Amino acid sequence: MLNYLLAVMAIGISFVLTVVFSGGIITDYFDILCIILMVIFPFLYQWALFGSSGVRKAFMTGFKKAVSIEDIKLAQFFFKSYTKIVWFSALLFIVTVNLSMLIHLEDRSALGPNIRWMLIFLSYAIITQVVVIIPFLVILKRRMIELIEI
Repeated sequence: MLNYLLAVMAIGISFVLTVVFSGGIITDYFDILCIILMVIFPFLYQWALFGSSGVRKAFMTGFKKAVSIEDIKLAQFFFKSYTKIVWFSALLFIVTVNLSMLIHLEDRSALGPNIRWMLIFLSYAIITQVVVIIPFLVILKRRMIELIEI
């Protein structure tokens, strides 16, 4: 668990430093609507598919001492399907914003904000993948290898 937190902190620090050194403002990357659409909705989708016990089990399986191979496989399935819904959501919102941009192409003042939305949706998908999904899949893979070696 400590290794996971250290990895998340390293990603967070590198993101903040990248924003600061590129001349950006970190608060420009936090948008409530984007958080709801790209973080909360995909998670609620997974919650609806797997139920509260399935979600809890998927997140805790990598940190439990006694787990079965079936538990690990189910948790891996959860995170692989979570990956798909996060990227599908990002693609859906990017295409939607892109269509809106094309519809209002004569309004040049709308291009900048729409491009910002598309990039923020993409950024949130990447951040969700790197901070949540990949670390848990790595932890689960390591647990699977430990169980197979025993």
